[in-house]
Amino acid sequence: MASRLDVVIFGASGFTGEHVVRRAIQKQKEESAFTFGIAGRSAEKLKDVLNRAKKIPGLEEFSCEIIVADINNEQSLRKMCAQAKVLINCVGPYRFYGEQVVKAAIDSKTNYVDISGEPQFLEGMQLKYDEYAKSQGVYVVGACGFDSIPSELGIAFTKKNFAGDLNSVETYMSVKAGPEGAAVHYGTWESAVHSFSTSKELGPLRKQLYATRLPRPNHKVDQKTVHYGEEAQGYAIPFPGSDRAVARRTEYLEFTEQNKRPVQVVSYLNVGSLWNTFLIMVFGAVFSFMANFKATRELLLKYPKAFSAGLFSHEGPTEQQIAHTSFLMKIIGYGYPTKLASSEEVHSGLPTKKIIVNVTGPEPGYAATSAFVMESAFTILQQIEQPRSRIPRFGVMTPGYAFGNTNMYERLAKYGVGFHVETQT
Repeated sequence: MASRLDVVIFGASGFTGEHVVRRAIQKQKEESAFTFGIAGRSAEKLKDVLNRAKKIPGLEEFSCEIIVADINNEQSLRKMCAQAKVLINCVGPYRFYGEQVVKAAIDSKTNYVDISGEPQFLEGMQLKYDEYAKSQGVYVVGACGFDSIPSELGIAFTKKNFAGDLNSVETYMSVKAGPEGAAVHYGTWESAVHSFSTSKELGPLRKQLYATRLPRPNHKVDQKTVHYGEEAQGYAIPFPGSDRAVARRTEYLEFTEQNKRPVQVVSYLNVGSLWNTFLIMVFGAVFSFMANFKATRELLLKYPKAFSAGLFSHEGPTEQQIAHTSFLMKIIGYGYPTKLASSEEVHSGLPTKKIIVNVTGPEPGYAATSAFVMESAFTILQQIEQPRSRIPRFGVMTPGYAFGNTNMYERLAKYGVGFHVETQT
């Protein structure tokens, strides 16, 4: 791999991809030996991305290669992948455009990360390509954006700092917008619409993926519906993203491959007031209904602004909106002060120990996501160049399983991402 670029960003002319390109330029300024390229269908659009970057103070000078690759041309995908040590895939929806890129990367013995939050795609890739990726000696790690790095690394951090056996964790995600309000690009909306429409496919897929039954704890934790989160200080609803689904895969991998005690995970979105909760519940009901039928699904895709009250648009957030938005994930863990010898043993009685961890960071969709996926790729680069057995194995994995024992926490700090224990009692 010596002659390859360290990283190639596929989909670099997309809204999120352009933010990832900026992170790559920053990385090159920090690591002078770091090399990268950007890829997409149009060389002109890719040049425009680089020209816009040069106008940003501090990013004026860099070295970058332009690669033309078409999602519908397998040969061009393989040619692109063959030029990279790690491919960052920013082309979604992954349900339609993800698998061919994953396959091309593995065929080319290229490591792969993406920012997918689509459980059907993520779980399908693990089921279909895990053994092939192992045989090719490559790492394939999906969900390396806001879905689901804060949750995955946050839970791993909680496990490391909990003195005893952790039984369960609850994650509460809050997003705080500035005076300009919040906005999300259409690409996220499009992926969400198609992800909801394919939820019925998950049952049969998971029967194959989870072949081994996990030990059943005496104190089982179920997902709550609408409730007031005391620690989060606001009303919360089940988190609509992929965090819980990704966490389930992490716990399964850790139990079946590392003999670690599985932890129950439930995920929530903190929406603040009861009125906000009502509005979001109404929106969620309408959205999920419409996403399940082709005709109404097309309406959702055609009029994102109308159906999201202006939150989602083809324009996405402004630079000011991104700069003034931040996130907080509060993780509440419950468990026992003593450690049992076997991961299959279960504790009697209720958990008596509690830990609260805060994960904080900048605007989640683009500022944080671009940092998360860039450092995910860089973690794999470090593993390739200086093997330390921190990533457990080759194959298709979750971020928590792949990166939970790496130095990614320290590197994320320079982007304003923090992991801190608030209390432990």
